[in-house]
Amino acid sequence: MSIPNGFVRVPAGAFVYGPEETYERLEQCPPPKPRQTLELDEFWIAATPVTYQQWKTFLDETGFVWRGNWWANRGDWRRRYKIVNTYPPEMANYPIVDVSQADAFTYCEWFSKKIGQRCTLPTEEQWEKAARGTAGRTYPWGEQHPRPELQWQKKFPVGPETYLYSLIVRPRRELARCGWYWRNGVPLPIGAIPENISPYGCLDMAGNIWEWTTSLYNPNLPNFHVVKGGSWGYTVHHTKTFVRSACSVTTPSAEYRAQGTGFRLVISPGVSL
Repeated sequence: MSIPNGFVRVPAGAFVYGPEETYERLEQCPPPKPRQTLELDEFWIAATPVTYQQWKTFLDETGFVWRGNWWANRGDWRRRYKIVNTYPPEMANYPIVDVSQADAFTYCEWFSKKIGQRCTLPTEEQWEKAARGTAGRTYPWGEQHPRPELQWQKKFPVGPETYLYSLIVRPRRELARCGWYWRNGVPLPIGAIPENISPYGCLDMAGNIWEWTTSLYNPNLPNFHVVKGGSWGYTVHHTKTFVRSACSVTTPSAEYRAQGTGFRLVISPGVSL
């Protein structure tokens, strides 16, 4: 069985996981797990999140009724990233957003049949290993802060002080698209920041968009799942590889959609359709 195009191999073995950090939905958050060494089987993970173009191909081929919206960088100073009525071709190489976990699983089923191998969403642990490697990096690229001028940001939420700041001050260095206010921030195309690459070759695992996993946010809340990576509209702190969040603890993952949440695929070699 060969690794499909667009996937990278993450070998079996140990990696440093944690320490878990969570900044929101704290009442529902279980006690954080400490920094520890975990063992995982080999898996193959998509080098990039699913793009607008890939999502459109899925919709065209299946007729799937998607209840999300197309978003595009067509707004003005009041809101740069806005809903548009039809597929925006200029966004073809951007990560698709506004997909629920159930939407993502439906895509996984379709893609599995196309390549003849079972695809699904990564677990939280798979995602974290793919993002940071074996040695416990804070960010996919290492230890450099993605936007050093924003270390003053409070951890949640991004507030109007960030909005005012970002109207005036341009990033000195942006190793991940993060820390923007939702009115004047936008995502970037896949691979726009070449430094934002993991030890295994995964792009954009810090910032840009949150990514769904199959792991529960809290074992006692069966309908709400972990998202990883942070996003363009969340703080710089959320881009750390060991930060975990849940998009919601009121709207189940199967139904939750937002302009900052997408997904990437994973394959466990040897698992049949």
